[in-house]
Amino acid sequence: MEFKNCVTWEEIIQQPSIWKEELEIVKKNLKSIGEFINRVKGEKVKVIFTGAGSSEFVGNTLCSYVNSKVDIDVLSVPTTDIVSMPEQYLEKDVTTILVSCARSGNSPESVATVNLADKLVKNIHHIFITCNPEGQLAKISKEGENKYLLLMPERTNDKGFAMTGSFSSMVVAGVLILLRENFAELEEKVTYVSNVVEKNIDRILENIEIITDLDLERIVYLGDGALKGLAEEVSLKVLELTGGKLASFYNTFLGFRHGPKSIVNEKTAIVCMMSNNSHTRVYELDLLKEFKNEGGKKKIVVLDTIFDEEVKNNCDYYFSFNDEKLGKIEEVFAGLGYLVYGQLLSLMKSAKLGINPDNPCPTGEVNRVVKGVIIHEYK
Repeated sequence: MEFKNCVTWEEIIQQPSIWKEELEIVKKNLKSIGEFINRVKGEKVKVIFTGAGSSEFVGNTLCSYVNSKVDIDVLSVPTTDIVSMPEQYLEKDVTTILVSCARSGNSPESVATVNLADKLVKNIHHIFITCNPEGQLAKISKEGENKYLLLMPERTNDKGFAMTGSFSSMVVAGVLILLRENFAELEEKVTYVSNVVEKNIDRILENIEIITDLDLERIVYLGDGALKGLAEEVSLKVLELTGGKLASFYNTFLGFRHGPKSIVNEKTAIVCMMSNNSHTRVYELDLLKEFKNEGGKKKIVVLDTIFDEEVKNNCDYYFSFNDEKLGKIEEVFAGLGYLVYGQLLSLMKSAKLGINPDNPCPTGEVNRVVKGVIIHEYK
C-alpha cells in the first residue's frame, strides 16, 4: 500500500505548521488563560492532567519538565484510573485544576471524570484542551465560570485512526499554558523545532525506509524524562497502525535493564531517543555500549538532535538532526522531532505489512473513539 495516499500521512507531516498555528492561538488567549488560572486560590493547589490512551500520554510527557519549573504539584492521572477509583485521586479539600486532554472530547471516561471532579472536589476548576469544538467536553466547558476551553487548531482533529497532530499539539499547549510567563522564550523554541522538523522530513523518510525493510516482530522505544512519555506514545502508534501485528514496548534507558530487556530477540529493533541533558546521556551511552558488547542480531536504532560520533559508533542505525541549537532545547520540545520519526516509522511499517493505516482494525475490536464503556454511578 502507498502510505502517502493515507490521510494519516498528511496529518503527520503537517504537524510543524500546526505547532506554529497553535502558538498564535495561545498568544491570542494568553490574557484570558492567565486570568482564569490566577483566580484559582487555595492553601494547596494541584494540577491534574488527564485523558485516556494518547491523551493520557500528553500529561506523562510534559509533567516532569513542567514540575521542575513551577512551585505547585502537576500530576498526570488517566481518566481510566480516576473513573474506577476516584477517591484515590480527587481530594475533597484540595483546590484542583483538572486539565482534560482529548481529541474528540467524547470518550465516556473523559466526561465521567469531569462529573466526578465536580461532585467530589469542593474547589474544582477545569481546563479543556481539545481538538473538537462539537465534542462533549467543549459543550461542558460552557457550564459555569470554573471552566476554560482551549481549542486546538482545526486540523488537529485527526480523521485517521491514530492520534498524531492532536497529541503533539496538546503537549505544546499544556507547556505553554502552565509556563505562560515565559511565552516569548517558549515561542522561539517551538518555532525553531517546527522549522527543523519540517526541513528534515525527506531525510527522516530515507532513514526509515532502511528500518522498515528489516525483518522485525518487535519494536522497543527508550527515552528519559519527557522522552519517556514520547516513547510511550510512539510505542502505542506501533500497535495501533500495524493492527497489533508488530509488538511494541517502551521504557527508560536505565529501567530497561531491570527485567524488560527480556523482550529482546534477533527480530527486535530498539529505538533509543537520546537526551539533550549531558548527565543523562552518559547513562544512555552506557546502555548503547552494553548492547554493542553483547553482539547478537538485535537492531539498535539511535535518534539524536546533535551529531555524536561516539553514539554513532555504538549503534547499527543512526539518525541525527545534526543541529547544535536543537541540542540545547528541552526534550519536551526538541523531542517532537523524534515523535514525528516514530509516527512515520509506524505508518510506513503498517503500509509494508499491507495494512491500511487509516483503518488498521476494520473488524472493529478497537475504535477511533472508544465504545462499549459503561459508566457506573459513584456512591
